[in-house]
Amino acid sequence: MAALFKELNQLDQGPMKGNPVVQGIDPSTLGQLEKREALEAVNLIKEKSDGTLKGRTCGNGSKQQRFLKGDENYALSTVTLVSILITLVIDAYESRDIAIADIPGAYLHALWPENKKVLLKLRGRFVDIMCEVNPEYKNFVIYEGKKKQKILYLHLLRVLYGCLESALLWYNLYSKTLKDIGLEVNPYNKCVVNKMIN
Repeated sequence: MAALFKELNQLDQGPMKGNPVVQGIDPSTLGQLEKREALEAVNLIKEKSDGTLKGRTCGNGSKQQRFLKGDENYALSTVTLVSILITLVIDAYESRDIAIADIPGAYLHALWPENKKVLLKLRGRFVDIMCEVNPEYKNFVIYEGKKKQKILYLHLLRVLYGCLESALLWYNLYSKTLKDIGLEVNPYNKCVVNKMIN
């Protein structure tokens, strides 16, 4: 429960305070199509190598494929093994300094395009946890279906793991950030960037 609370709190507060990932939305303003297109939240618990538990909330983006328009494409290449090996050889040959970095909540830093409205749907006990995180969400809770299940629709302001566009939107933000600090994208593999220093 503590791991899930921490994860849902991150969605409410954002990866950096003041940059929320979700926003409550009045369900009476939603049409049936919007409710059908809402992504089901998938909440997972993972044991890390140090034995601690980590919660992770993803959007089940599998249904997004059905709602793509004909010209929409979210394919994104990933770094190739050859690119990694060549980079490592250059690093070793030139005695470069090497570091590994992790960006906590990486995807959560990327914003959805302003013209795109993506909804996340929480059910049952996860609604209760989200309302514990932020009591304001109680104003948006409804009961749906034959079993009158507790539902909370949230407007996704930032990218969430599991959505079709997530990797592309994260890549766009990450590569722009690297370019802004002087790195150049490799013309043969856009997942490799380089900066000559001294």
